[in-house]
Amino acid sequence: MRTFAFLINHGVEVRHFLLSGLIDELRKRHQVLILTRAETNSPALNQYIEAYQVPVVQLPYPSDMRKRHRNEHYLSKIRKARKARLGIGNYHNFRNENERASWKNSLMGNRFSFWIAHQIWSPALKNHYTADTVVRLLQQQHISDLVLLDYNSPFQLMHGFSANQAGVQVHIVMNTLKTYFTNDYLPFQFKRLYAWDAEQQHLFQKSNPQWPAECVVNGGNPYYSFFLNARFRDEEQELENRYPELKNRDCIVYSLIYEKMFDGEYELLRQLNDILVASFPENTRPVVVIRRNPFEETDTLVKKLKQLPTMYVTGHYWERDVSKEWSIQELQGEREWKWILSKAVLCMNIPSMAGYESILSGTPVLNIGFDAEGNPSAQLKQFTEAPFMRSFNQSQFIAVCNSRSELQRILPEWLRSKKNADAQSIRNSIAFTPFTPASFDLN
Repeated sequence: MRTFAFLINHGVEVRHFLLSGLIDELRKRHQVLILTRAETNSPALNQYIEAYQVPVVQLPYPSDMRKRHRNEHYLSKIRKARKARLGIGNYHNFRNENERASWKNSLMGNRFSFWIAHQIWSPALKNHYTADTVVRLLQQQHISDLVLLDYNSPFQLMHGFSANQAGVQVHIVMNTLKTYFTNDYLPFQFKRLYAWDAEQQHLFQKSNPQWPAECVVNGGNPYYSFFLNARFRDEEQELENRYPELKNRDCIVYSLIYEKMFDGEYELLRQLNDILVASFPENTRPVVVIRRNPFEETDTLVKKLKQLPTMYVTGHYWERDVSKEWSIQELQGEREWKWILSKAVLCMNIPSMAGYESILSGTPVLNIGFDAEGNPSAQLKQFTEAPFMRSFNQSQFIAVCNSRSELQRILPEWLRSKKNADAQSIRNSIAFTPFTPASFDLN
């Protein structure tokens, strides 16, 4: 019998490992446990552990045991130059890195520079990140398989390299579509990486020729199975009773972006409010259901939005600790998010992964790309034209509004689009690969 260990690093892993049913499925045939950080003291995590009754091993070392290797900065610059040169694109939450190829990119990102960098610098990462303390723990717990969510933080790298040293197989689950475009390099050996779709599979294989191509599979994402299954459906009545104001009303769900990424969201929502007030009588007017951002630092924006007549702010279930890079949503909040997305007739946002979750819930997406004056926004282009959005935006149930006038013109049609299509057609409009927990059992 194998023993699968699931590393909980940032908190968000519970979505992929527990909510998805992955751990439940694997423990039918194997032993499972979760590894938590020494400094983690999380009531929300304890909720999940109690609900799922999964064994826990607390790591006897701090998460900052390893810092970034000094050469990683240069390796990253060369890889970004290569992606720009090849037209693949890069992404950064706080600045636009999706720039065109330049002579500098051609120089830094050519085949020779790329090969030299990896020959000289890559081996140093193994020595830097392998930790005897981690190796001993993996061996003492008789762990055969380690499961990571992403691969690029120093804590994840330390466990990946140490698992290699301990003879433990590593499985990598992708958190978001963005990960490849922020850092595509997999320096430690892994048994399998589960890419979201065929395009991402191809890109990972192309960017990491040092590993066998069969290690990267088009395997889908565990968390997104959560939106397709019927679990928690029996709680829908309880949720409707919690929000009586939303009963028998068309709802537009709107998920707020992190204010440090974009701080002009109030003006966008004010314009949406004005359009709804002008276009619909009060008794049939859609309600904009505001979902607060996990990283919200103040409630200033939320207080202002509550003054707009079409806005309705739901509960906030996120537990966050900036110093520990910890962010986790309570189980109740996850259930509520699933219910709101399935109930809504439309999802509107600045483009984010919430749009992906909305499509899987059978709800169309209308993204915003205009500024406070209602004109096309150069600042929002980093989101609307981000490289990870390319294949996603091919869906006929996803569109970007680049002006207030365009939104005013097409909004009534988009509010009807869900009623004119079946949920399966909406889901099938993106290249979604259903995740199969049994694939972890492959030798």
